[in-house]
Amino acid sequence: MRRLLFFLSSAVLGAGLVILLSAGSGAGTWFGIAFCSLLVVGGAAGSRWGPGPVARGIRAPQLSLMSGIVLALSALAALLLLWRPSIGAGLPLYPFLGCVAVSALLLMPVGLMGDPQ
Repeated sequence: MRRLLFFLSSAVLGAGLVILLSAGSGAGTWFGIAFCSLLVVGGAAGSRWGPGPVARGIRAPQLSLMSGIVLALSALAALLLLWRPSIGAGLPLYPFLGCVAVSALLLMPVGLMGDPQ
């Protein structure tokens, strides 16, 4: 279950990057797709064969803490965009921040699952 959540988190974050990089003239679309693919494949490989705590099946409370911090920073960035909308003029920042927040929410239980060290 934790590997699936880790994989889904990387896929959602990759989708957010595609959304952000394909904005404007669309010149970065292919780069966004390539980067998303690299992120998803790296997430799948890292969750299965990597040296980290997700692949080893142990708890990683620091992962949950950092995910919570990313979630809080995403909320602050959204509030900043509401306060000064001209900051993100022409960029799809709300969908991107939504993808980052969903990715952080998916990573929070990953750090709490597993065996204690």
